[in-house]
Amino acid sequence: MIKINGVSHHIGKQKILYDISLSLPSSQVIALIGPNGAGKSTLFSVMARLQALQTGQISFAEHDIVSCDARTLATTVAMLSQDNQVQGRLRVHELLMFGRYPYHQGRPTAKDQQKVDEIIERFELQPLADRFLSALSGGQRQRVLIAMIVCQDTPYLLLDEPLNNLDMYHSGRLMRELRELSHSQQKTVVIVLHDINQAAQFADTVVTMKDGQVQAIGRPVDVITKATMKDLYNVDVTVLNHQGRPVIIDTV
Repeated sequence: MIKINGVSHHIGKQKILYDISLSLPSSQVIALIGPNGAGKSTLFSVMARLQALQTGQISFAEHDIVSCDARTLATTVAMLSQDNQVQGRLRVHELLMFGRYPYHQGRPTAKDQQKVDEIIERFELQPLADRFLSALSGGQRQRVLIAMIVCQDTPYLLLDEPLNNLDMYHSGRLMRELRELSHSQQKTVVIVLHDINQAAQFADTVVTMKDGQVQAIGRPVDVITKATMKDLYNVDVTVLNHQGRPVIIDTV
């Protein structure tokens, strides 16, 4: 379980997060949704230790992010931010092996190579495995970065807008893989999304945020409603139900 207790955050004099407290269940895909400026990415960056925790507490199972040592945290939580910049002339398979670094510490084993090969196949990266990152399109590069995070093989994954640059096929494919990892390997996936229908279709739990505060948390069918969309985004939509999950249609 991820426990967030009393987390506030400010940049200069501007308050970004206001006393966030959440208990996020394990072995689920958990989507954070809300308008631009809601505080989703800031909460993500604090959870991932990309920004210092100013007030409150955050823990992943028994690991408090302030007191936990870096190596233990690297084998507990893997994260992908929006602005990942990988430098150097690396091939795809080399980058995925870099995701194994918390385990092999620069001396890859057969087990590490087996994991890399498994993820290359799982994410359909065979045609790209020997290509340099600099030769990839934006969407291909995004898929490879996500695969690297999955190669880290941690019980918790934090992904900030991972669908950026992905087409319809690869967006759906990624979300299915994340759901499968969550349910079959008991991984907890926290994912910041702007695509509400992706959240509605694949998330087990949805957290809505606005103005630096949590508005609601629950099942997609309970949280993603016409009233919620109006409150969050100030838009009028039609919400249909398909196999127990909401589908958002813009009202023309």
